[in-house]
Amino acid sequence: MFDDRENIIGVLLLALCAVVGGVLVYSIVTGERLTYSGPQWLAWLIGALFLGAIVYGVWQNMGARRRSGGTPQWPAPDSGRRPWWKFWDR
Repeated sequence: MFDDRENIIGVLLLALCAVVGGVLVYSIVTGERLTYSGPQWLAWLIGALFLGAIVYGVWQNMGARRRSGGTPQWPAPDSGRRPWWKFWDR
């Protein structure tokens, strides 16, 4: 599971969801209402970073499509193919 570098994003998101779920369960069990009491600029900074990451991802995806010569075909033509299946079709 941890051999591929692509899996680390999924593991980090799963850990983040577990932490947020734990905090929400804690607030339900104790009956406390969660409120943010930190600086206002931090909330705006986190929102701006999130929006910037979305714009960056869209920009990178559009650039990759332009460089590859068009939109990728979905689903991939070779998805679901089984090379051993050709022996059964004879």
